[in-house]
Amino acid sequence: MHLPMPCSKPTSCCRQLALQHKDLEKIREKKKNATRQKFQQMKTKWQDGERLENVAEDITGKLDGLKRSEKDRLKKMKDLQSQMKKFQYELDNPPELEDIQDITSELRRLNAEHSQTRDRMEDLQERQKANVEASAAEKVKIANAQDQLKKLDDERHRKLENLRQHDRDCADAVAWLRNNQEKFKMEVFEPPMICCSVPDGRYTNAVEACFSISQLKTFVAQCEEDYQLLNHCFNDSAEAGLRKDGRVNTWYRPKLEHTLVRPPMSMEELQELGFDAYAIDKIDCPDGLLWYLKREVNMHRTAVALDGSRVDVARAMEAVSRFGPRGEGGGATFIAGKVINTVQRSRYGRRIAQNMTRDLRPARNLVASTVDPEVKRDLDLVIQGARQALEVINEGANELAAEERTIREQEAAYKKKFDELDERKKKVNETKKRLGSLAGKIEVCKAKLMELENAPSVDDERARLKQELLDISQKRVKVAKDYTQLIRALIVDQSAATRSGIEFLQVGANRSALEALCQEKDERYQRALAEFEEADKTFLAAKEDAKSKRDISVELVRKMDREFQEQFEKMEVDGSVHERTVDQLRAELETQKANLDLIMITNPGVVDQYERRKAEIGDLSKKIEDKEKRCLGLERDIKFARDNWQPALERLVASIGKKFSAAFDRIGCAGEIRISPHDDYEKWAIDILVKFRDKEKLTLLTGQRQSGGERSLTTILYLMSLTEEARTPFSLVDEINQGMDQRAERAVHDSMVEVTCKPDSCQYFLITPKLLPDLKYHERMKILCVNNGEWLPEAKGIGNMMNMIDTFVQMRDRSSRAG
Repeated sequence: MHLPMPCSKPTSCCRQLALQHKDLEKIREKKKNATRQKFQQMKTKWQDGERLENVAEDITGKLDGLKRSEKDRLKKMKDLQSQMKKFQYELDNPPELEDIQDITSELRRLNAEHSQTRDRMEDLQERQKANVEASAAEKVKIANAQDQLKKLDDERHRKLENLRQHDRDCADAVAWLRNNQEKFKMEVFEPPMICCSVPDGRYTNAVEACFSISQLKTFVAQCEEDYQLLNHCFNDSAEAGLRKDGRVNTWYRPKLEHTLVRPPMSMEELQELGFDAYAIDKIDCPDGLLWYLKREVNMHRTAVALDGSRVDVARAMEAVSRFGPRGEGGGATFIAGKVINTVQRSRYGRRIAQNMTRDLRPARNLVASTVDPEVKRDLDLVIQGARQALEVINEGANELAAEERTIREQEAAYKKKFDELDERKKKVNETKKRLGSLAGKIEVCKAKLMELENAPSVDDERARLKQELLDISQKRVKVAKDYTQLIRALIVDQSAATRSGIEFLQVGANRSALEALCQEKDERYQRALAEFEEADKTFLAAKEDAKSKRDISVELVRKMDREFQEQFEKMEVDGSVHERTVDQLRAELETQKANLDLIMITNPGVVDQYERRKAEIGDLSKKIEDKEKRCLGLERDIKFARDNWQPALERLVASIGKKFSAAFDRIGCAGEIRISPHDDYEKWAIDILVKFRDKEKLTLLTGQRQSGGERSLTTILYLMSLTEEARTPFSLVDEINQGMDQRAERAVHDSMVEVTCKPDSCQYFLITPKLLPDLKYHERMKILCVNNGEWLPEAKGIGNMMNMIDTFVQMRDRSSRAG
């Protein structure tokens, strides 16, 4: 059975409507553009009309103002004539005036008398100034002496003065901080030698021994913002007023307690070994400074014992050099009596603890200073003498004040007489000046009057403005006609555009309706096709089922005895086999099944169990099928992702491996790196294979097979191979050359210079306690030699490494010339 395909005629109609719809859209857009142009032309004409209308309004306003202007002109002429008569009358009848010479002579006489008073006042002011300066000087003496007496009782001030004797820059910085603490977000602590103290004086030497001299002079900030501001004020600018070449130590670290190395011993173990306490327990300081004392000075790890004989040094060494659970520790300092023990345990080889001892020096900075009684007595004498001198000065000030009052009274009388004479003189001068300017004012009024009399006639101006208004009106009429023509043309274009738009919309609606109709018919066809296919499948299945059942019945009949076969053939011949309905056949079948059950008694639970397990097997099979589909999808996604990154990874490792092998070839050995894949992606790794001897094969680098020097050599060569691939701002390597033989160390250094001194290489730091002589160096390299010790001299210029190098070079040159 086959279902016919739907007709293709609607599809052809849809295509025709689509083409027609597109053509109408172009026509519609063309009409719309023409309409827009008409609207633009109309807008231009409208603007021209408005402009002409504004000009006409201006001319109309001028016409209305002509009558008002004429009245103003006549009024001005009348005012000018009145002013001329007034000026002429004043000029013909001048007032009587005083003699200016008499007034001037009287002023000279008065000024001569006042000069003596002024000289007396100036002399008095000089004496008063000297009196005030003397009084201020004595008051300053008293204030300074009292301030010094107060500071003598302040231990922090005594410490500051002691610091000033040795480090002026640091002392000035402390004084500036005390006056500018409000500039900072949190409290900034003064150096420990100022703000720390040791309550129990017996431990002062031990506590001060924990500090270096620079740590004692370090300012401590509690946040990054304050730290940056502190550095800016002290070291990067002149805001604090320090010397240009002065440097002040500042410190800040984020407060992360979990990064702190724990004390090496518990308090019980500490006392068991003979120690009294840790150094941090014997110092008195602000709470915010404790982080600095722990993080930078390690006072929480420095054990102290006043009686050194009670301390078992060997056991103490083992205790303080133990490694923590994370590998931290391995060394610390403890003080036993008068001996400082610095213990360090090696991290390689036998890991033996080593102890370096030195004597405990007397404290110089944390000890409390006493007040000198002689200095205090001198300050009291200064205050007493200054107060006596101040009483004498105050008596002189009272006498000067009385003399000043007398002079002020004479000055007031002079000022009154001088003001009267000056006013009379000004009045005479102003009258003469006014009389002198009257003739000029009369001439100015005559000129203005003549200008107003000769002004153009109002009738002529009115005629000119009317003619100009007529011209403007004619132009406005022309603009109105053009505007009307444009409106008519716009109506035609707009009608055409509207018609095109309606046709465009109609065709679009027809097209949409046709498409909807086609879609509806197509859906009906698809539903009919689906129903047909379903019926066809049912028909074929029923046909196949009937055929199979017929074959089964034929086979069953064939297996029956002869009597049953003859009966069945008879029923087929007479047609009785087809007379019974399906229901009758099913009833007969149930009857036969019941008879069969009577013959074979079975457990009804077996059938239920079979049905239940059959359903469970079906559900589990469906779940297995779904999971297999998801598994295949995940495998496909994994393969797609791996195909993206694995080739790039292989190329990168191959590039690094090429440089790694070349580096080993240069030192006469062999090396190779390769990827170690695994089914678990977390276990992927980079295998490093090396060969340091001719008779051995490439073997995997491990912590058991190769020596420490061989591992160090391999590590640095691998890092050098990564350097050219990586794009990091800088790299840092610490003591990588320790444990190498001289040949390997020299080869590694040469390779490092070659790789890291290229123009496009990143910054590279190598930290090492020693180097071989006559190594290869590059002009892009910089060598920093750090001199470290428990004490550095205060004198400038001592310990300059460059001076030592220059001296060595000069001696070598002299030796070569002498040879």
